[in-house]
This record gives sequence, C-alpha cells and structure tokens, in this order.
Amino acid sequence: MKIVLKTITENNYDECINLTVREDQPFVASNLYSIEQAKAERCWITRAVYAGIRMVGFVMYTLDNENNELYLCRFMIDKRYQGQGYGTAALKELKELALNMEGVEKITLSTNPENASGIRFYEKNGFVDTHAIDEGEEVFILELGK
Repeated sequence: MKIVLKTITENNYDECINLTVREDQPFVASNLYSIEQAKAERCWITRAVYAGIRMVGFVMYTLDNENNELYLCRFMIDKRYQGQGYGTAALKELKELALNMEGVEKITLSTNPENASGIRFYEKNGFVDTHAIDEGEEVFILELGK
C-alpha cells in the first residue's frame, strides 16, 4: 500500500478538517485545531495522509534537533479507513521520511495512558514505552537504528 504525505493547501483544507476519528477515540485534537496551532507555532509541520487520490488521515510533527528526533504530535486515520492498514502504512512512510533526514535518530510521540487501542497500535509498529510521562501522557519511542 503506497501512502504519500501531502502539504495541506486551499484545495484539500476542507477535506482535511472534516476527517474524524471514532467517538471512542477522544484523545486526538481536531485537525482544524492542529492546523491552526501549526500556523501560530511555526515549528509544526502538517501533512495530509493519502492512499492514492484518497485522503485517509493527518499527521503533525516537528524536528527536534537538540534531541535528534522527529516528534509526532498528532496522528489520525479517519474513522472510515481505520483497520485497513492505512495507519501502519502511514507510520512506515513517516519512518522513511525520518530515515532520510540528517541527524534524526528516533521518532517520539506521547499519548493518553487511557488510549489502549492507540498504545497497542504504536507498540505493534515498533514503538517502545519509555515509562516517562510528559504533561500527563505516556512517551513512546521508535529508534531508527541509524
């Protein structure tokens, strides 16, 4: 499955902000909030996740050169496309992106400790619980092995 991370523009903005997760997944901020946050805090990079011509999700990340990491702040797959492999494929694409960035040695993320399905998903995809807590969220890391 080929996934592409594309810039959010005026042509796909509405589609992106209308992507949603299931009601039992209240842990992710809305895409609208994330895009607006990235406008105010310029360090954040937002991308729409595409499978072919279909937008299936959204990511927001930053590069933390001090810690040699790509920090994944937001990650979501629209409720219509969950369970179909898009999330795993999107993480693989993000990993490839990070592998090609000079100085990036790991991908880090944090999630609500109550996000059991999210935690299972991240661990299934190679992320390891660091047992650190950052602003009430569990921190996970994926070493890139560079």
